[in-house]
Amino acid sequence: MAQDYKRRSRKKAATPGPAWFTAGLAVGLAVALLVHLQHTRRAPAAEPVATRSAQPASQQVEGPIEAPVEEESGFDFYTMLPGLEVVVPEEPAGTRSDDRSAPPAPELAPGRYWIQAGSFRRFADADRRKAELALLGLTSSIQAVSIEGQAWHRVRIGPLPDAGQAEATRRQLADAGIGALAVRERN
Repeated sequence: MAQDYKRRSRKKAATPGPAWFTAGLAVGLAVALLVHLQHTRRAPAAEPVATRSAQPASQQVEGPIEAPVEEESGFDFYTMLPGLEVVVPEEPAGTRSDDRSAPPAPELAPGRYWIQAGSFRRFADADRRKAELALLGLTSSIQAVSIEGQAWHRVRIGPLPDAGQAEATRRQLADAGIGALAVRERN
């Protein structure tokens, strides 16, 4: 019987996966070794931080320690400083530094006010602020609102009957480190 040798193909033997892994690992280790050797050649020789003396500390005599002589630089502190001196004007006798640190509050128009002591995305944060206000002796409420599809929780005090009481409450919160906003009630 005759065979057709033309149609018969010879398959090449495929290289198995573990052989490729081993070859890649060998190349990687060789590169890492070369990098390590180059870095160790560049590193300066380590000098000891402290040396041990042959004598115990109780028998050593301390001599004067000489400070290393520094090279002259282009800066001389004592000649440069007077040229950089800034004269600060003295405060007038009637002003205190505490009065200047707080910016003046805007005058509030007459009417009923709410004091907003914070606006938080998480209810737990709003509840924490409400507890801080309770420790200051202020009664507050949490109002849930939706702004642009996101839920916010406002912590509000009030309503307060007049602008004077609203301003006093806002200052009390500012002294406690809580930023507050006075919001006039719409009629």
